Amino acid sequence: MKLPFMPETWSMFLPVFIAGSGVLLASGHWDSSILGFLGVVVLVLAGLILNFFRDFERFPERKLKPKEILSPADGKVVVLGVAKEKFYLKKPALHIAVFMNPLNNHVQRAPYDGKVLKMVYHPGEFLAAYDDKADLVNEQAHLLVDLQAPGKKPKNVGRMVVKQIAGLLCRRVKTTPKAGDRIRQGERIGRILLGSRVDLFLPKSFKPAVKLGDQVRAGVTVLGEL
Repeated sequence: MKLPFMPETWSMFLPVFIAGSGVLLASGHWDSSILGFLGVVVLVLAGLILNFFRDFERFPERKLKPKEILSPADGKVVVLGVAKEKFYLKKPALHIAVFMNPLNNHVQRAPYDGKVLKMVYHPGEFLAAYDDKADLVNEQAHLLVDLQAPGKKPKNVGRMVVKQIAGLLCRRVKTTPKAGDRIRQGERIGRILLGSRVDLFLPKSFKPAVKLGDQVRAGVTVLGEL
């Protein structure tokens, strides 16, 4: 049985958990309240790591319409509006950005069915993910995807760009699909470790069903419709 946690969980959780347990045992042996407090703090940190790396199965709360788009990430909608996507689409698009704090789940999921045309990784800086310049200078990975409406003969309904952007604490962006791969709505497409954000560029005709400040969930919340 697969445990509901990311692959990186145990290499980060176990050392902290073992250290905290050791300090707590030492506090009992030497009757030290300072060591006891330190041990509890380290074990709480281990619990936060376990919480951060959780990776449960996700499903929409209702049957989706053929052109509805799901959120690619958990978090808060911090950008919503028309903006020019300069790298791939090179034209105005509907831009949605979701900011993830360290308590959010950090697994990203495909917003819609499609074929990956490009996967590009950009090394960069580590500004806070909510910073206006983060989408330009931070470490990030980009997916350019042909959107394909479901059916016996998938029909292209536009293109989207998904950007996984590192944050102030994050140092690793993981992206699963490669150029040529097909992705299915709701399936895992990657993860970002610690505070970060995901930007989504969709056809300008996209009709959003969310607003600025809304909390969304990857693979669950409907962002709107093509």
